Parts: sequence; structure tokens; C-alpha cells
Amino acid sequence: MKNSYLKRKMLAARSDLADRVSEIAVRRGTLYDYVNDILEQAIRADSMGLNLSEVLDDMWVLKAARGAGFTFVSQKLLYDLVEKAYKRLGKKEMQDLWYETGQWYGRYYSDLDKFEDMTKKLLTEISDLKILKDDEDRLSLTCLSSKFTEGYTELFSKFLEGVLDALGYAKDGGEVSKGMISLRFRKSKGL
Repeated sequence: MKNSYLKRKMLAARSDLADRVSEIAVRRGTLYDYVNDILEQAIRADSMGLNLSEVLDDMWVLKAARGAGFTFVSQKLLYDLVEKAYKRLGKKEMQDLWYETGQWYGRYYSDLDKFEDMTKKLLTEISDLKILKDDEDRLSLTCLSSKFTEGYTELFSKFLEGVLDALGYAKDGGEVSKGMISLRFRKSKGL
């Protein structure tokens, strides 16, 4: 009886993809080993209810988050620390810090859609985040999270204001209350 690992089977693929896989395989070993690794990983992802596209998209999000300076920390720890700092250091100082940080991230992502997409993927505690263009010069932002503390909600709203400022929008009103952020923005003059 032959070892099943030694049996080979032909698989059909588009020629452009087969050529690229062959090029990569030359750098990584053999075509046989590389194709088997690809197939094993596809099967592994499927067994977890995922597909390779989802896995790679999520990996890209994590890599981009690291590049942007994000760090991962327990939600409880983060919210408790933010709440204590907000009460002890003073609201104005903390609001300024979060606003400035938001401006940095707005410049880093430099695109409203990219920022919205990354935020939704990274901040899983947000149940809803929508940034809608009302017209050419105005947009509205809604962010909801039942996990946000009162202080965190206020500070995160300042972060969002900073992001939108960096992207060319000035706050034009809105409401912020524990777990709910609803803001309106208008395009800044001169942009």
C-alpha cells in the first residue's frame, strides 16, 4: 500500500496564478511543498469557519494597527484607567490629548473610508459606527457602544473630532452621552 503523502494529484489553476505561485515557490523551496502548504492552510481556515481572504484581511488590519501605534489591552483595564485619569488629571488636559491623537490618526489614515473601516475592525466594542456624507460639505458621525464609560465616551468623541479635523472637517454640533456619540461636521473653509 502506497503512502498517501506520496500520491500526487493535478489541480487546475489560471496560468497567471500558477506562474506567480511557481515564482514564490522558487524562493521558498519546492513548488510541491509550497502548494501543499497553501492547501493545508486553506483547509485549516475552513475548519475554523474562515476563508483565506478573511484571514489575510484581518492580518492586514492588525499589521496596519501596529504600524499606526495601536496596542492591544483589556477593555476593562483601558476603561478603568481612562476613567481614573479623566477624573484626576482634568478633563481639559485629557480632551486635548485625545483630540491631538485623533488628529495624528486622521493624518495617518488620510482617508475617511479607510479610517471608518479600520475603526470598525479594531474597536470591536463599538456596536455601530457610521460616517455619512449629508451633502458635499457636511457629514454626520454616529458611534454607539454599551461598554463605553461616560469619561471614555467623552474622550473618544474628542478623538473622533481630531480625526475629522485632520481630514478637513470642523465640528458643527452634536450630542455626546454615555455610550452614544452623535456629531455633525462641515468641511473646513479653504479645503
